[in-house]
Amino acid sequence: MEGITELILATGAIGTSAFGIVEGLKFLWFIGEGGFGLLFDTLGPIRKTFEVAYGPEYEVLLRALYRGDQKELARVLRQGVRIGLTESNAKEISDFLGSYEADKLADAARQVENGQELPQDLRNILGRFELAADTRIDASLTLANSGYISIIRTAASFISISIAMAIGYLQKEYLRALLVGIAAVPLAPIAKDLASAIQSASKAIRAKI
Repeated sequence: MEGITELILATGAIGTSAFGIVEGLKFLWFIGEGGFGLLFDTLGPIRKTFEVAYGPEYEVLLRALYRGDQKELARVLRQGVRIGLTESNAKEISDFLGSYEADKLADAARQVENGQELPQDLRNILGRFELAADTRIDASLTLANSGYISIIRTAASFISISIAMAIGYLQKEYLRALLVGIAAVPLAPIAKDLASAIQSASKAIRAKI
């Protein structure tokens, strides 16, 4: 029982250390911005609205937000779509979202640009467009986050196995070290709780003996 407890504690410690090291390496673009390319690719021509809303350097803004609060990034993306929709980009974006109301959407965008009050039918079209754009943004963020997590886990797995094998080399326990390193990343979030539970069980068993 004590041997199992030691293995779990070692797994949790290595996993936690690995994630801590990865957190410190987020200044590297391929880690800190992991999944950002997926976000850009899945947004397609919607990106043109960001250039209108935030200027030609909008990608720098989005990359900075991507490293921080995802809710703020989502807000900026949605706001950019609404502000940046114009008569010139409306048709392409409408086709990309699968709408058959491209001409009417372009007309709505033109009237908004001119400061005109929209009739009810064009307000409805604009509302449907915003809903479709928001759905696409949510899906893109989810896909990007999935890619980011995969990169983080891959990096953390590589680091945890490296740490475990280095310790195994010193103790001449290669197979056990490899198994601990592999298990470290997925077990890290629950390792402390699991170890505490086993320690309590061990104490209870020794008390009865």
